[in-house]
Amino acid sequence: MRYNRKSAYITLSNDSPAISAALMKSFLRVDGDGDNDIIAAYVTSATEAVKQYTRTAILTETFVFKADGFVQGGGDDRLLALGPGVHTGSRPYILGGGDTFDVAFPPLQSVTSVVTFDRGNNSRTFDSAGYRVDLQSGRIYLNEGVTFPTDMRAQDAVQITYVAGYGSGSIPAPILEAIRMYVTQLYDGCSGMTNEARHMLAPYRRMDELAW
Repeated sequence: MRYNRKSAYITLSNDSPAISAALMKSFLRVDGDGDNDIIAAYVTSATEAVKQYTRTAILTETFVFKADGFVQGGGDDRLLALGPGVHTGSRPYILGGGDTFDVAFPPLQSVTSVVTFDRGNNSRTFDSAGYRVDLQSGRIYLNEGVTFPTDMRAQDAVQITYVAGYGSGSIPAPILEAIRMYVTQLYDGCSGMTNEARHMLAPYRRMDELAW
């Protein structure tokens, strides 16, 4: 098994909360304003917990996703074709690339850019006309006859910038209910996600998170 290191980080997150403090207070039957800040903080924590559990973006966020290379299709054939001996070359060149690529935390709203870096550390923006995107799954597909670059450096050769998340105001009702349940737990001094909340989130949970 060949390890393709991948990472994702957020560069922009300025969406409204999944649930406003006023609505959450109404749900909790809290009348005063003394707990406004703590309730808002609980909403933020609960939203992040649901995001990590489902491996999907809840609020609108801009991500940068990095990887050492693309899907390593046909890698074994390339290695065998080299023959015996010691060979020098970048990992993407030797192992090759596939025709799909999965990014973290779908659903996607858009892909801003796909940038690759060659062995001289020069960047190149991949033509958006060469691929299509499944926004729901977060999978990028190459169009027929198009191939990903292969003469790439061995580490952090791929950088994909994209916008993901349901977005505040478009979050599915079961996810919102799970967030409310989590906040209630926190406000009552309990910790952890309830089994009921997990059952509600099950249809939205990304089960192939290890693919990226």
